[in-house]
Amino acid sequence: MLCSNCHGTVKPVVALDIDGTLGDHHGHFHEFAEAHVDQRLGPPPWRLPGRELDERAMYPYDEEFSDWLGLPKAIYREVKLAYRQGGMKRRMPVHEGASELVANLRSAGAEVWLCTTRPYLRLDNIDPDTREWLRRHDIGYDGLIYGEDKYHQLAEIVGPERVVGVLDDLPEMFDEAAALGLWPIQKINGHSGDAIRRPGASKLLKASLYLAEQVQSWRDERR
Repeated sequence: MLCSNCHGTVKPVVALDIDGTLGDHHGHFHEFAEAHVDQRLGPPPWRLPGRELDERAMYPYDEEFSDWLGLPKAIYREVKLAYRQGGMKRRMPVHEGASELVANLRSAGAEVWLCTTRPYLRLDNIDPDTREWLRRHDIGYDGLIYGEDKYHQLAEIVGPERVVGVLDDLPEMFDEAAALGLWPIQKINGHSGDAIRRPGASKLLKASLYLAEQVQSWRDERR
């Protein structure tokens, strides 16, 4: 078993994704992209039966985001670069209960590692923007990992046997964590569509209860 701080108590680890899990990345980026290209993006408005107000379909995870927005790949990359360089990640809306989720897990005796696919090595403002967003929303953490292989990195750093839970909104990240034996749970959003994994939770409070049980179970087994 690997230790994070070998002079301290070895604790169970919970891994949390940021974009789409703790914060509303897709909705925020959608609004930014529309303002950036000055046009309406995504599918046309649709009307629910019996409703007066037109509502827009939400981005489904089983489709490329650029395709759903209706943007050519080159334009999509330009918008994405402008989003990152403009410090927009500091302004992403936070999901309700994010700070409480982390505080509860740490109070229960877990280490909280934030794992994001944000490209840390590609743009040097990603790390300070990420840390500033976390500070603004009072989200504490014990470790922060960047990269597409974030859960592989986590398993190598702390050891898979210490990871008692992973919370991520993307089904492919859920599957990757499951393949590594890291006990994932999916943050189910309005755009999860048919790409839902189980166990899952639409509210961070519900996810907090599930993960806290996992933490307590790990600790009980080692008493």
